[in-house]
Amino acid sequence: MMHELNARVVKIIGRKYPRLRTMIRNHPYTKVVGMGVVKCLLDDMQMSPETVSDTLLEEMIDEGITLYHENEEEIRSIPVLEHKRRVLCDALKRAAEKHLEAAAG
Repeated sequence: MMHELNARVVKIIGRKYPRLRTMIRNHPYTKVVGMGVVKCLLDDMQMSPETVSDTLLEEMIDEGITLYHENEEEIRSIPVLEHKRRVLCDALKRAAEKHLEAAAG
């Protein structure tokens, strides 16, 4: 199930940034931001892949890429990939909660 969510994230990033398609699996947008989004949704927010909408994924990816560029020096200085993802997770969680509130109300 997580693989389906990963595929959806990669597809969204590839659609938004077509120039990255040849190296998309190794690009920081996918490795740090995309997997950060997936881990945040599944692990921190305890959502199932079926309940995650494409619009939520797109908003979180956009927010994550913006945050990645704001914190790029800090993120690049961290050697462990999982720790890089955690830098983005708190802000991504707030973006997801905001989206879910707007969708519910």
